[in-house]
Amino acid sequence: MALVISHRGANLLAPENTLPAFEAALALGVDGFENDVHLTRDGVAVVCHDDTVERTSSGHGRICDLTLEELRALDFGSWFAPRFAGTQIPTLEEFFALCGSLKVINVEIKRAADGSTAIAAEVIRLAKAMGVFPRLIISSFEIDMLRACLECDPTARVCFLYSPLSALCGEIVDDPAAFAKRHRLYAYHPMVALVNRDYIDECHEAGIVVNPWTVNLPHAMAALRDWGADGVITDEPGLAMEVMYGK
Repeated sequence: MALVISHRGANLLAPENTLPAFEAALALGVDGFENDVHLTRDGVAVVCHDDTVERTSSGHGRICDLTLEELRALDFGSWFAPRFAGTQIPTLEEFFALCGSLKVINVEIKRAADGSTAIAAEVIRLAKAMGVFPRLIISSFEIDMLRACLECDPTARVCFLYSPLSALCGEIVDDPAAFAKRHRLYAYHPMVALVNRDYIDECHEAGIVVNPWTVNLPHAMAALRDWGADGVITDEPGLAMEVMYGK
């Protein structure tokens, strides 16, 4: 059965990547969360998809240029609905504190707007400090970010995100096992349109986990379930729980 991994929390029910969104996903009984993290100017890991705050807050600017105190003064909820007014950006520590019952915790890391890869070490340090490292998987569209994670800890479970537009997509299609071995990947996180039964079988034969994104349609969820995908990253966690578990 494919694990249900809630993309940015239950982001159709509450503002994405906020504590209310993750709490709503927990209420649905999901198996895991997916989020996105960045470092503030004062070195605190916070949860936000974009490297700037304009789209999802009342403020503006790059997260790497703002302190946690400055970010906490912004409203990360009103854009979604008035009842979420005053919602603050969560720290990664607050996020990890919600993850006690989960089977998998998927943190996506991106290169910072200032080019830093320091987020890799901070995610691993904090996951260990909070006891969630055994359930942590780290995903990225950038191989060098995953390499930075492995340099911090060779046992980190790193996952390569890719789409048809990814420069390395052709190499993976040609030989997914060889690519994964070369880059010491735990999993592939491909765009769902790139996945079929043969791809999943080939990855599994090489010991590679497959968690496609973003899986929002019931027929796609059912197909991935039947093909043996390990997880589905979805904006529709309630629907996915019905398809996977009949809940």
